[in-house]
Amino acid sequence: MRITRIEPQQRKPGRRNIYADGEFLVGLSVETVLRHGLRTGDELSPEAVRTIVASEEFAGAKKAAMRLLAVRPRTEREIRDRLRLKEFPDTVIARVVDELRQSRLLDDEEFARMFVRDALVLRPAGRIPLRRKLLLLGVAKELVDRVLDETFAGVDQADAALGLAHAYIKKCPKGLEPVTLRSRLGSYLARRGYPWDIVQQVLRKTAGDDE
Repeated sequence: MRITRIEPQQRKPGRRNIYADGEFLVGLSVETVLRHGLRTGDELSPEAVRTIVASEEFAGAKKAAMRLLAVRPRTEREIRDRLRLKEFPDTVIARVVDELRQSRLLDDEEFARMFVRDALVLRPAGRIPLRRKLLLLGVAKELVDRVLDETFAGVDQADAALGLAHAYIKKCPKGLEPVTLRSRLGSYLARRGYPWDIVQQVLRKTAGDDE
């Protein structure tokens, strides 16, 4: 087949309609047209058309992934899910993820480390909620557990919870009944992911819980 016309799309000036033998063949981005050097009069085999279309899909999927990564770091699952929503084929998504992984733009282990580090700075918590959030984001269980083991190695969770408790008490209204303070503080620490035995230790030291 021979390319008989290349014209801009009316609603998408960054794309071109390609006609072969007088009939519409495919719509392509300007980048793809230039990358393959397509011109009126060129002969195209069916195999060449498939190659060009695959190149177009890959370039579009990669551009979409890069836009997502420009906003914030992502896990592999997040990128896969977002590209599927844009209806890119799974084979194309796999190629994009593989290339981004090789270039270290996608790295679930590094993502987990950064997520935990930032979370502990912005909103200190125990490992339970951090683990749950990372698993929901698609980080593999073994990676999550390794990163959390590294992060919390040598960290005294009771001391960390006690520090949070003192900061929380300072923000509470003055004159709270002890039972009310214990209840609020216990719920707060539990929400931060601390197990009940540590919560009880902290309550005994800060809120007069002698049970």
